[in-house]
Order: sequence, then C-alpha cells, then structure tokens
Amino acid sequence: MENDQTVSDHDEPPEFEPGPADVIARAKLALAPAQTALSAAGFYAYATVDEQNRWTIASDSEHGHVDVRVGADGFTVELWNSSPGLFADEENEFRRRVLERVARMTLPRIVQGLLEPHQSAAWDEVEHGVVVRIAYDLPFTRADQIGDFVRDRLPELDDLLTFVEQRVTS
Repeated sequence: MENDQTVSDHDEPPEFEPGPADVIARAKLALAPAQTALSAAGFYAYATVDEQNRWTIASDSEHGHVDVRVGADGFTVELWNSSPGLFADEENEFRRRVLERVARMTLPRIVQGLLEPHQSAAWDEVEHGVVVRIAYDLPFTRADQIGDFVRDRLPELDDLLTFVEQRVTS
C-alpha cells in the first residue's frame, strides 16, 4: 500500500526569518556592552527603540546626543546636536522666515562641498535651527571603548555645529 502523499525532492523547509522581536533581542545583547562603556565614561546611557524601530543605546548631554545601534558589521555610533532657534533673535518675523529659507537652501551645498562623508547637516523644522550628525562604524570588538570614543569625538561635533552655523549665517 502506497502513501498518497509523496514528498518531492524539490520541497525545502522554509527558512527561518527573524521577526522584529528577534532582531531587537539580538540587538539588546549586542548593545549591552556599549551601554556599560558609555555609563563607565560618565554618560547617562539608556536603551530605547528609535523612530525606525531599532534598538538603540542613547545618551543626551549639553554637548550633544549619542545613538549607538547595531550596524551592518558592528556598531553604528552617531553623534548629533542642534542649534535651536538659530534666528530667534531676529525680531522681524518676515526677515526671520527669509533667513531660515536661505539656510535651508544653503545647507545642501554645505553638505555636498564642505563636509566629510561621515558628516551631515540639515535644517530642523521643529527646532528652527541646524542639526549636524557624525556617524562612525566600529567593530563589535571595540564595545568596551565606545564611551571613550564618544568623549574624544564630542569636540568634533561642537566644531562641526559651529562651522555649519557660521556658513549658514554669513
């Protein structure tokens, strides 16, 4: 008696595709040493899910913000800061809107011609000012060095913000 149900040699079991919960669980494990390193370097580091549903270790200070995520081959460390109300001192509302419009038009040229590939700048419509970002890729083996790495790069972030503000306001 033969079985009516035969399995073809071409049938393969479905591959396991991790769902969002699996991706976040893996990121939590990978990012735990980065959070420890940031805390050890004096940063208040906390875990959160970012706007793209990625598990992130973040830190906020008067010197800027830090987001650490799992990247393609290691950690992506992103430092960013903004200059809220860049033209807030301008009393004439029409003139302030014109200055903001000129800044929005100028920023792409600054990014294209004057910034390094790992640096970016944009206009923040909510804050009414410039926001700059610096992104670095670090291997997983440098997790314990992330706090010191960030501390060493914060002056570059401040310099970049000052540089872009000067170019936009001149």
